Amino acid sequence: VNMYLEWHYPSSGEKEGVSSILPHTNTPTYALRFPQRVAGLLQSLEPTKTNGNALDIGCAVGGSSFQLATTFDHVDAFDYSHAFVQMAQRMQTEDSVSFRVPIESDIHETVQAVHEEGITTRIRSKVRFFQGDACQIPQMVQDGKLATYDGVIMSNLLCRLKDPMACLRGIASIVNPGGVVVIVTPFSWLTEFTSRENWLGGYYREGTDTKAVESKDILRKVMEAEGFEKVHDEEMPLIIREHQRKYQYIVSQATGWRKK
Repeated sequence: VNMYLEWHYPSSGEKEGVSSILPHTNTPTYALRFPQRVAGLLQSLEPTKTNGNALDIGCAVGGSSFQLATTFDHVDAFDYSHAFVQMAQRMQTEDSVSFRVPIESDIHETVQAVHEEGITTRIRSKVRFFQGDACQIPQMVQDGKLATYDGVIMSNLLCRLKDPMACLRGIASIVNPGGVVVIVTPFSWLTEFTSRENWLGGYYREGTDTKAVESKDILRKVMEAEGFEKVHDEEMPLIIREHQRKYQYIVSQATGWRKK
């Protein structure tokens, strides 16, 4: 949870004089604020407003959800992790939330989690956080947890699902006409999360070692079959701190899809 708090709330630590992510010079600062950039991408694609609802699938600790609430009337945000949902709710209610910034081995600095500028109490009140399973969207609709949406974001989650196809089909069923879905993923398929037969791509066709099946191509086929038109494609970098001298640098593919 500490790692996600520093990732979702990058302004944290300013009061304490501690950089929660990048304390060095000549660093890739363009890779910061990833959750806010994902939400901002959806906003920039200007989905048709039908009911003013947005959905954040795999919201983690809420940074992207609050950003969505700056332009949408209501935001539903869910995550499979109860711990993430509880932390997002704490950030929503202005509890004093602190987290540890790793320095070296057991050494750390403790800072208070801080919202980005403009995320007011009114903005935060527009978000509803709850636990949910991205592979069970039809059941969540049936249970009254989900409605229909003008905008949906799902970042760095698709390749961590047991059944990514079920998730994609479920998303298609809850997007309003003219609505936009932003899917951001590095396509890092691992059998510990997703059975190989459920991977969208990342393998060679059976019996060959030259005919590669790439996930981005299968994603396009699936989304077009579900009634979406591709309206955006970019490489979106992000950086995650492990400690002050070790970082994960990831480049996800970010695509936007408009419902016909």
